Amino acid sequence: MPCRAQTRICRPYGGARGSTHPGLPTEGPDRDSRPVERARVPRVNLPTRRASTWRLWGPVAVCVLASAVAACSAGRDDPGGSAGTVATVPLPGPEQARAAAQATGPGPSSSTTSPGAIVASSTTALPVALDPMVFSGADRALDARVHGAGLGGGAMIIVRDGHLIHEHATGSVGRQTPLAVASTAKWLTAATMMTYVDEGRAGLDDPVSRWLPEFAGETPPVTLRQLLDHTSGVRDQGCLWNTGGKLADCVRLLAKSPREFPAGTKFSYGNADFHVIGRVLEVLEGTDFASVVQRRITGPLGMTATTWPGAPVGPSPAAGARTTVDDYARFLEMILGHGVHQGRRLLSESSVVELARNQVGLYDTSRDYSVGITRIPRYSLGAWPDVIDPSGATVVVSGNGGKGFYPWVDFSTGSYGIIGVQDDRGPEVAVPASQKVAVQAREALASR
Repeated sequence: MPCRAQTRICRPYGGARGSTHPGLPTEGPDRDSRPVERARVPRVNLPTRRASTWRLWGPVAVCVLASAVAACSAGRDDPGGSAGTVATVPLPGPEQARAAAQATGPGPSSSTTSPGAIVASSTTALPVALDPMVFSGADRALDARVHGAGLGGGAMIIVRDGHLIHEHATGSVGRQTPLAVASTAKWLTAATMMTYVDEGRAGLDDPVSRWLPEFAGETPPVTLRQLLDHTSGVRDQGCLWNTGGKLADCVRLLAKSPREFPAGTKFSYGNADFHVIGRVLEVLEGTDFASVVQRRITGPLGMTATTWPGAPVGPSPAAGARTTVDDYARFLEMILGHGVHQGRRLLSESSVVELARNQVGLYDTSRDYSVGITRIPRYSLGAWPDVIDPSGATVVVSGNGGKGFYPWVDFSTGSYGIIGVQDDRGPEVAVPASQKVAVQAREALASR
């Protein structure tokens, strides 16, 4: 028997059994979902085990784990150990991280800084054994969240240092259940755009008219960054939800429509911005939006269950993805790995920083409708910096969506997690309900 305890708290996640987490170099609400087809790319599926297994075999697992730890201390081989970490920014200690979460977690903040970094990811050489009851409160919260909303089910995973340390499912939803995830799609779209930035084929502060002439002549010009952080002034239109319409036609209409405000002067969360980004991706690659995302992000990550309703003609780059908990976990693993997934670099470290850091610190976001829902007064590129440290660096970032799907990365604990539900009651209730469960799970891990 290898040194690592053969229990689910030590099982590698996101690849074949025995794979290791690579060394690290160092929404908000929306309103749409549609049926999709399943992509056909080989993948490795993990066996599903219910949280109830732990309640039954918990004492046995503790004994097994104790024996394994004793063997480790005696110097036995550990073929599944995690790689080390090279950190480039200071990592707050546990007490600092907890203080930062209490001071700047989801909720109003008076900070107006514009941080340029994320905290370093914490890893350990060997996953630390956790009492199965550590997440019992979060499990109960998910059960209550699902039953209280009348949902068919829900699933939760917590992964640390590449190992699945906790999972819980209730009802008919599991880790491989396809779900409409609404604005969680924005993070994927933004990451796809950043692959072109890495290649030097686009710059965040380039005017969008460079690729879309229908935006030419605007003063001030609309830039890619402004589209990705909702400061462009491009206003939502009804064509965003026309499942039979063409993305290109909708974007031309958006270009002609009056601006909500001059580009770069205010923050206003919406969906039109990401439709424009989706069209830019089509022009850059010379193919449809869904194919671009598949080639550059979801395909390399093995996200075979992630699809885009309406593709190839009229997908929604802002809110139209359909995915599973297991699939989206692969994306989070890459973000936590600062652009690396299973030894392959998909994004540069600087691009991951842009995807996670607060981009709108100089704007007053307090009156924005979506900020009122998430209670997060910050936004990055396609995601929300839930927690920042006293210096303004991102500690926790999430890609929460208006149907309650809540994925997050916690750089301070070297972990990520997902609350997987599809709640069609509206973002006003769906997002806060899932956020509550996510915060409880994060705090349970940080307290250990």
